[in-house]
Amino acid sequence: MTFIIILLILLSIFFAIKPQRIMGFKLDMVRAPILAIILLMLLRHIDLQLLQEAIIGVGTLEPWKIIVIFFSMAYVSLSVDVTGLFDWLAYKLVHLAKGSGLKLFLIFYIFASVLTIFTSNDIVILTLTPIIYYVGKHAKINVIHLLFAEFFAANTWSMMLLVGNPTNIIMASALQIDFLEYLRVMLIPTIVAGVTNFALLYLLFKKAIHKNYSINIRGHAYVRGWADALLSTAILLLCLASLAVAPYIGLEIWQAAAIFAAVFVIEDLAFGYYYFTKAEPLAKMTRHKIESLIELHELEIKSNEFYTALHRMPWKLLPFIVSFFILIAALNKAGVVDHFATFISSLSTTLSSGIFANGISSFILANVVNNQPMTIFMANTVLSPNFAVTPNILEGSAYATVIASNLGANLTLLGALAGLMWHKLLKNKNIKITYWDFLKKGILITPIVFVITLITLYLTLS
Repeated sequence: MTFIIILLILLSIFFAIKPQRIMGFKLDMVRAPILAIILLMLLRHIDLQLLQEAIIGVGTLEPWKIIVIFFSMAYVSLSVDVTGLFDWLAYKLVHLAKGSGLKLFLIFYIFASVLTIFTSNDIVILTLTPIIYYVGKHAKINVIHLLFAEFFAANTWSMMLLVGNPTNIIMASALQIDFLEYLRVMLIPTIVAGVTNFALLYLLFKKAIHKNYSINIRGHAYVRGWADALLSTAILLLCLASLAVAPYIGLEIWQAAAIFAAVFVIEDLAFGYYYFTKAEPLAKMTRHKIESLIELHELEIKSNEFYTALHRMPWKLLPFIVSFFILIAALNKAGVVDHFATFISSLSTTLSSGIFANGISSFILANVVNNQPMTIFMANTVLSPNFAVTPNILEGSAYATVIASNLGANLTLLGALAGLMWHKLLKNKNIKITYWDFLKKGILITPIVFVITLITLYLTLS
C-alpha cells in the first residue's frame, strides 16, 4: 500500500506540473490528486475518519486554519494589487533609473524584495513579470537578468514574514509559532539570504546589468482610484500589524486574517459600486489607460474590484493543498512518516546537525515533489512522536524546512508552484526560459545562498 500511495502522490505532482489529457479527460493539479484520493478510498486505505482528521486536524496541525490564513491573505494582497498602485510604483521606479542598467537592476531587486515582505511571492511575480516584459519591449533590452532578479528576490524575502509563503504558514501553524516569534528567528537569516542572493545575481549577470538603455514608457501604469489605492494600502499595513499582535489580544492568526479579508471584501464592493456608477466612460479614456487596465490588471472597464480579485485568486491550489493534506495523512497511516521521523531524528543529534539534516532533506524533496507537499510531509515528520529531539533541535529543524521551502524554488522551476506560474507567464509573453536554463542559473546561486542561510539560522538559534 505504501508503494501505491507514493506512486499516486508522484503522479499527482506530475500532472500538476504537466497537465495531460487522457482519453479526453484532463488530468491537472485539481483532478489528479482528487482521483488519487478516490482510488485510495476504493482500496479502503482512506476512510471518513481519516478525511476528517486530515482536514480538521489532530493536535497542533489544523489544516483548515492554514487554508483560511492562506486564502484570506491572498485576497488581501490581490485586493491591493488590483488598484494598480504596485504597477504605478514600479513604473515610477523604472524612470528613476534614468537609463542606467545597474540602477534598474538594483531598483527591481529592492522593489521586489520590499513588495514580497508586505504581500507574498506570488503577488510579486504576478505584478512585476508583466511590467519587466513591457520594460524590455519599450527599451529594446534583454530583461532575463531582471526576471531572475524579481523571481529570486520574491522567493528569498518571502521567508521573512509568516504570511509570505503558504509553506511558512503550514510549518508555523504545526508548531504553534506566532507572528512575532517567527519574525524574531527569520529576520536575520532572510536579510543575509537576500544580500547574498543579490551579490551572486550581480556577479552572474554583471555584463547584462551594466548595459545602459533609453526608455520612454508613458501611461501604462494607471491607478484606478487614489482613494481606493491609499485606503487599501493602509488597511494592508493594519492587517500585518494585527497579525503581529493577534496572540496578545486573544485572537488566532486565522481569525485576524479572515476579519481583514472580510474588510477588504466590503471595501472592494463599495468601490466597485462607485466605479460602476461613476467610472470614466470608455470613449473618454486614453489608449494607455485602457491598455493598462486590460493588459496589466486583467480588468474589465466596469468590473468591480471584488470580482477582479476573486477571479485572480489561486483557487486551483485549494483542492491541491487539501488533497495533499489527505495524501500525507494516508502516508502517516501507512507508517511512512514515523519511519522517516525515526531516520531523520537519528541524524539530528545536535542543533547544527538537525538544521542541516532537515534543511537538506527538505531542499531535495522540494525539488522532487514541490515545496507545498514537502512542507506538509515535513510538518507531520517533526510532529511525529518518533522525531525524538530536544526542543531547540525541533525548532531549528522546523525553520530549516521553512528556508528550504522558500529557497528551493530558486533551484529548479519544479521547486514551487510559483515557478510553474512564472514559467507560464513568460511563455504567454514569448519569453523563453527553459527548465534547463533555469537550473543552470539556479545551481550557481541557490546552494550557496541556502548553506549560508542555514549557518545564519544556526547562529541565530545558538
